[in-house]
Amino acid sequence: MVVNKTITAMIIDDDEEAIALLEIYLKAFQEIEIVDKTTNPKQGIKQLIRKMPDIVFLDIDMPDINGLEVAEVIKDNQLSTEIVFTTAHSKYAFKSLNLEPLDYLVKPFGPEELISVVNRYKTRIKRKELERSMDIFIQNNRPVKKVKLTTKFGVVFINPQEVMLLQAKVNYSIAHLSSGSIELITQPMQKIIDLMDFSNLVKANRSSYINIQYLRKVDRRKKMCLLTHKDIVIEEPINRSSISFFEKLNCFPIT
Repeated sequence: MVVNKTITAMIIDDDEEAIALLEIYLKAFQEIEIVDKTTNPKQGIKQLIRKMPDIVFLDIDMPDINGLEVAEVIKDNQLSTEIVFTTAHSKYAFKSLNLEPLDYLVKPFGPEELISVVNRYKTRIKRKELERSMDIFIQNNRPVKKVKLTTKFGVVFINPQEVMLLQAKVNYSIAHLSSGSIELITQPMQKIIDLMDFSNLVKANRSSYINIQYLRKVDRRKKMCLLTHKDIVIEEPINRSSISFFEKLNCFPIT
């Protein structure tokens, strides 16, 4: 378990003075690192996707693109960034509920409210980690039925727990098994995932899922993950969103 892990934060607000004041408040928290700030919401969206901060402090009432629209982009891209709305108007509070923000701060606010935000963030992350750990425990300790999948020449019966890596190709899918065998499946990957109904299979990138029980290492710099079982070693590219997911769980080796 990582202790006092740095919380990365970003600020998007069309008011430079509001950004400057929030920066002063946030710098008082040793665990918070401000990775970006901008008065341009369009630029902010690009930086959110590229840097994937843990928290974004997001003003709602902005020209061209408002904070609610930026938050929609975060949800649509399935970013793990938690949203803290900052606004001078409480009238937006109801509209923001569907976006499930971490918090909603009405300006002017002070350091006391930010203490609450940080504590709420830590509590939410611990809860997600616990829920995920429980899911893994339950999956690993219940009987798992084999799934019938179609191949070019017939069918194959696969135990989901034996799948190390599942890759999507143009007209088929590839299943790398812990036995060392590789099966070519003539079904789309999402159909296979639905049939297996196995929470240990986690998205690594746009075209592959990995079984986290075989995950041994995630290299943040190379954006690669390492899967091992006995003498089997598999490397697979991993995207920013998945790296952030594993970092927040605090139970996988990130380098």
